Amino acid sequence: MKSECQKSLTDADIEALREKIKPYHTEKRYLHALAVEREAVSLGKLYLPEKTAELRASALLHDITKKNDLEKQLKYCAEFGIIISKYDMLSPKTFHAKTAAAIIGRDFPEYDRPEIVSGVRWHTTGHDDMTVFEAIIYLADYIEETRTFPACAELRSYFYDGIAAGRDKREHLYETMVMSFDKTICDLICDGAMIDTDTIRARSFYLQKLNGTAKN
Repeated sequence: MKSECQKSLTDADIEALREKIKPYHTEKRYLHALAVEREAVSLGKLYLPEKTAELRASALLHDITKKNDLEKQLKYCAEFGIIISKYDMLSPKTFHAKTAAAIIGRDFPEYDRPEIVSGVRWHTTGHDDMTVFEAIIYLADYIEETRTFPACAELRSYFYDGIAAGRDKREHLYETMVMSFDKTICDLICDGAMIDTDTIRARSFYLQKLNGTAKN
């Protein structure tokens, strides 16, 4: 018999979560979270239809600490034992993925499940050996319909044009992920910003997948 925390999530659970996350967001960021949820559903239908509810929850939770300033982010890191390196301090925009994942167990315990938390944790940088679930949350955040940046619009068109053309779904996902990391890395270089080593490893992982040399 499943424990309470392992019961299947229902539509009512997701509706309740939508309401519960509102205080954690600005109005604009809340609309973004809803858009990521919708995009995660679309991607989930292609790749993980059996995980739709979990994907929706992870999408809704992915930015719950995004509105907090650096001081608050560092307080979360201290509270939850998140180790911050000198290089992390040069990439403060990545903190919210770590801190959002950390507070789920405290503030949203009914959604504290490994897949949901890992989707939140890795939605910004990616990492080596990403799961399909993690990739969906990462990509949903990047290409959701309200994103108007040229890189986001280009990647959204690239992905859905490939699906419409009948490309192999898994291979096309890997190619899209590589392209997303390429765009992110180019933008960071142009900005003179740090490139997170997890992003570099994630890009290499998907290149290995395309070459048939990745371990999964």
